[in-house]
Amino acid sequence: MPYIKSITMGLCSALLLSGCATQQNRDPLEGYNRAIFAFNQVSYDYALIPLANGYDYVVPDPVQNGIDNAYNNILEPGRMANDLLQLNVYYFLKDTARFVANTVFGVFGLFDVAKTMGLPRRQQNFGFTLAYWGYKTSPYFVVPLFGPSTIGNSIGDIVDTAFNPLSYTYVAPKEVGWSAFGIYKANQGVQYLPQYKKLTNSAIDPYVAVRNAYLQNYDYEMAKTLQLKPTKTQQQEEAAQQQQVLDILNNTSP
Repeated sequence: MPYIKSITMGLCSALLLSGCATQQNRDPLEGYNRAIFAFNQVSYDYALIPLANGYDYVVPDPVQNGIDNAYNNILEPGRMANDLLQLNVYYFLKDTARFVANTVFGVFGLFDVAKTMGLPRRQQNFGFTLAYWGYKTSPYFVVPLFGPSTIGNSIGDIVDTAFNPLSYTYVAPKEVGWSAFGIYKANQGVQYLPQYKKLTNSAIDPYVAVRNAYLQNYDYEMAKTLQLKPTKTQQQEEAAQQQQVLDILNNTSP
C-alpha cells in the first residue's frame, strides 16, 4: 500500500540521517523527536485521552479484555515467525501451542486459556529479530500519535504486518482490518495514556522522562526475549548507579 511504502521510506531516510546510534547516545534525532513529542502531547490532551476515557466508560472491562486477547491471538503467527527468524525452535513450539490452545479452546482468542496452561503471552516482534542479528542499539524514534519507539522497532512493526492475517484482503476487507486495528489501539490507550500523562506531569523534562522509561523497558524486554546477558560495561554502569543511590542514602541518613 502507498501509505505503508511512504512510512517505510521515511524510516529508512531517518535511519540514514541518524547514523549509527551508540549505547551512550540513543537519541541522535532529538530535534525531530522533540517536535513530534510536542505534537503528540497536544493530540493526547485534546483528542486521544478524551476519546480513550469515553471508550473506557462505554466498553465494559470484560469486553476490553476479550478485545485485547483476540487481537493478540491474531498477532501470534507473527511471534511464531520471529521465533524462527531468531532460530529459537523452543519458543516457536511454545507460541504455536499457545496459538492453537487459544484459537480452539479460547473461542478464537477471546479468552487466554493458554496462560492458565503455563503458556503466557511473550513480547516478540521483528524489531527484536533485527536486534538478534546485530542491530541492538537502534536510535530512539518518536512516531506521530503512536509515541515512543525506535527506528528498528518501527521498521519491525511494518514488517510484522506481513504476518498479520488481517493485512490481506482475501482474509478480511481492508475496512475490517483497519477497524480492528483502531479498536485494539483504543483498547491499549485506556491503559497507556493515563500512565503516560502521570509520567509527563511529574517530570521536570517530560520528553527525557518518557524517552528514558521507554528505552529502559524496551531494552529489558529485548534482553528477556533474546535471552541476552548484560555486558561487562552494562554491569559496571548498573553497579555505578547502585553506588550513587547508596551514597545519597548514606549522605541523607542522620
